[in-house]
Amino acid sequence: MQTGTKQFSPDTVAWLRQACADGVLSRRALARGFCEREQWLDHAGRPNLASASPVLARLAERLGMSLPEVRGRMPDAHPRPAADYPDQAVSGSLDGLGTLSLVPVMDRADGRRWESMIETHHRRGWHRAPGGLLRYWIVSETRGVLGGIGFCAGGMQLAPRDRMIGWSSEACMSNIGQVVCNQRFLILPGVRVPKLASRVLGMAAQRVAQDWEERYHVRPVLAYTFTESGQGWCYRAARWRCCPELSSGRRSGVRRAVWIKPLAPGWRSRLCTVPRRALGWSHPLPEGSGDWAEREYARCSYPDGRVRERLVAMGRCWTRRLGRPLPAIFPGAAGQKAAYRLLSNPRIHMQHVLESHLEATVERCREQEVVLAIQDTTTLNYNGLQATGELDSLGGGGRGTRGLLVHAGMAVNGHGHPLGLFLMDGGFRRQEEKDSARWVEGLGRTRELAAACPDSRVVAVCDREGDFWELLRDAQEQGGELLVRASRSARRRVMTAQGVQDLWEHVEGTEPLGTQKIRIPASGGPRARRERRARLTVRATEVDLVPPQSCGGRPIRMLAVSARELSPPGRKPPLDWMLLSTAGSADLGGARMLLDWYRLRWQIERFFHALKQGTRIEDRQLDRADDLRKCVAFDAVTAFRVWDLSWLGRNRPDDPATWHVDRETVEVLLLLAQAYRLKIPRGPPTVAAFVALAGGLAGFHPKKRQPLPGTGKLWQGLLDLNTSVFAIRALREQHSEDWAPDRDDHERIDYDPGEHD
Repeated sequence: MQTGTKQFSPDTVAWLRQACADGVLSRRALARGFCEREQWLDHAGRPNLASASPVLARLAERLGMSLPEVRGRMPDAHPRPAADYPDQAVSGSLDGLGTLSLVPVMDRADGRRWESMIETHHRRGWHRAPGGLLRYWIVSETRGVLGGIGFCAGGMQLAPRDRMIGWSSEACMSNIGQVVCNQRFLILPGVRVPKLASRVLGMAAQRVAQDWEERYHVRPVLAYTFTESGQGWCYRAARWRCCPELSSGRRSGVRRAVWIKPLAPGWRSRLCTVPRRALGWSHPLPEGSGDWAEREYARCSYPDGRVRERLVAMGRCWTRRLGRPLPAIFPGAAGQKAAYRLLSNPRIHMQHVLESHLEATVERCREQEVVLAIQDTTTLNYNGLQATGELDSLGGGGRGTRGLLVHAGMAVNGHGHPLGLFLMDGGFRRQEEKDSARWVEGLGRTRELAAACPDSRVVAVCDREGDFWELLRDAQEQGGELLVRASRSARRRVMTAQGVQDLWEHVEGTEPLGTQKIRIPASGGPRARRERRARLTVRATEVDLVPPQSCGGRPIRMLAVSARELSPPGRKPPLDWMLLSTAGSADLGGARMLLDWYRLRWQIERFFHALKQGTRIEDRQLDRADDLRKCVAFDAVTAFRVWDLSWLGRNRPDDPATWHVDRETVEVLLLLAQAYRLKIPRGPPTVAAFVALAGGLAGFHPKKRQPLPGTGKLWQGLLDLNTSVFAIRALREQHSEDWAPDRDDHERIDYDPGEHD
């Protein structure tokens, strides 16, 4: 369950229900137990009670629970009079005060005296703000205490300050701990020394970051404060910046000027950077919770709950209206406007759409023994969208083709079953790093996936395009299993006893270990080929790769596996693979395992085919490239859904259909199949029967050589099926009575097709 940006496990929610029902624990005890169960700690490693208390109230309201009554608060002790530090008449020059120092308030009694001084002499008195607090005495070597200055934790929302920073709501949620507020600043009324206030502000700016970090274990990079409009000359003299806008005065009733003071270089970039959450940050969803769209879209960390709900609603429509243009996906005027508004919102990015799906992928990977993290890059051609800005240059032989370069990572198990995306980046060309950086980042994501799935073996798999020295070096230095096909254009060399030698020549000079038969799938396009089987001669040996002259460094020890086809049929070019791996053994069994893993790299090509041909992503028309990237995210999750069903129909045909599709959809498909007089297999419907009948709605007829439809026919059939299911649900909601009895999803559905032949 999610409240705000915080995810809570079902066990914690159940504990909270029981604790509220018992009524034994106080609110503070509930908050402490809540933090301990969720490991919700502040920067100092203590339970984050200040944040947990309001979240508990919202969570209880959402669940319909009643928290314990608030117990009487301990009355605040009456402020002591400021007799210890009476106002004194001090005048003269700044040099006459001797050495100035800021003495931190250390204990509670000292804090009471500081607060009573502020309460007595400051025009706004004193009240303690929530969160951290840091207070100083302003002490002169010759005249004693001259006043005080205090800093507290920064507030979450302040429009003038936020516009000066330029951060998003996500960045504010993540980095607000690095902002402090100069809550009170007092020079005693009798002290009249020119330049004293600006000197004290300068001294405070130099030490508050270090003192705050020592106390609260987070270093602030920005301070801000308020003054009355037209005042604050001491802040200007201390080089604070005045925001061009006044505060709204919503709380105080007075619009005031806002001043900011950077405490560290690069403060704006540090505050505007949103730290990316590592894979596996969310709790697993309870079994059977929500529909497919909710499981794939609901766990977004965006702070605004309305955006999270809209993402789920849009994902549900996207899945129902497969491959349709945007106006057809959202036919209603209100839904269409809301969808275009979210797509054009600059504060919402591609990763917000994908975030929940990535977490669902992690959950599916945890159930596997071997996970192959395959990454590759594809192009989306939008050359016809001349008015769309910020598109990438795709080359095209001087024709200036424009579009999007998308780098994706697909996780599959050891049998090739797609588990979902673990990476998708459509904006790497906007960054200043080399293109090879996307492959290194993908390897880092693979390590995150391995850390989130400790019981699974996670292996990164890359094609020749990923044969970069930076990638090989990162795999050696940072760890992680890597399998990459070597590119001849890289001209890899190895260190041998005879000196430096070409990689291919060295491996081909070793004795063959045996042979391996593999199936080469059919493919279309300019290099169309039919499916065939190839017999490969296998060699394997450990090599020390020599770094390129431009990179330097030490050689890298890797396992090299050569697989070459000796007698290809006809005039077909022979299959010739040279694989480099950081793990494995140089025997026939280890080499065959690596060849089987690399053969599954073709799965990501099938995903790209489903993405382009099924969703018609290249037909989308929007004004900005970022809007198209969000469409790519929705279409990618939809393409995974259809491709997953297609794979299940071919590789796990006997699975019950209700394991992968909701029962109502299966029943509607059978009704449509009966109406169209399609041949329905006997017995409970399997996933293969579901795929075949769904393709039958688009005109597919099973044959001996082609028992199941291709992706295109399956896509069209699912579109018609989803439309029918949506119509029946709308009809059911219109009438109060249920038109069909409620049955368990795992109850058998037996149909006798003979009655309808």
